[in-house]
Formats: sequence, structure tokens, C-alpha cells
Amino acid sequence: MSLSLATLFCKTAKCPTSQALLAYFRSLMTPTNSAYIETHLAFCDFCSAELQLLSRHRSETEKYSLAEMPTQLRRLAEDLLKQSTVPFRGLAELAENRQVSH
Repeated sequence: MSLSLATLFCKTAKCPTSQALLAYFRSLMTPTNSAYIETHLAFCDFCSAELQLLSRHRSETEKYSLAEMPTQLRRLAEDLLKQSTVPFRGLAELAENRQVSH
């Protein structure tokens, strides 16, 4: 019975965890653990591929700041919202007036 390539390309119990691979990529491991993972990567195509994928992963929380809306734009928006007293015409009403087609 021969093994297919699909059964060979899988994570095994000997493989490091994804977290360990990510720590290795970020140089957060001891030299002994790094050496173990380097040796493992030399022989394990699955973990090598997983490391490539994990190297593109960004786990740091991105920081966002709210920008202040320019005063003129705020006034324009407020004025437009005050003027919008026309009720929404429902879909049924538009269809009756043949303003919507299927």
C-alpha cells in the first residue's frame, strides 16, 4: 500500500504548534527551541508552508484614531439632515408609479 502525497503533507504530533512557529518567526524563542524548529523545518514541508502563511499574519492590534470632522462639513451635514423632511417613498409606492422595474 503506497502513501499519497496528500497523506504526507499534514501536521503530525511531532510538529511544533502554530504558536511555536509564530514565536520562532518573531525570534521570541530560546536558542535551543529555535534550533529544534529550524531542524524540523528542514524536513517538514507542511510546517514550512505553515510558517510562510503565519509570517503574513498580523496579530498586533492596529491603533486607530478618530479624525475630527472639518467644521464646514459638519455644518453642511447638519443642514442637510434638518432639511430632509420628505418621507421615504416605499418600494411599493415606487412600483405603483412604475419607477422601479424588475
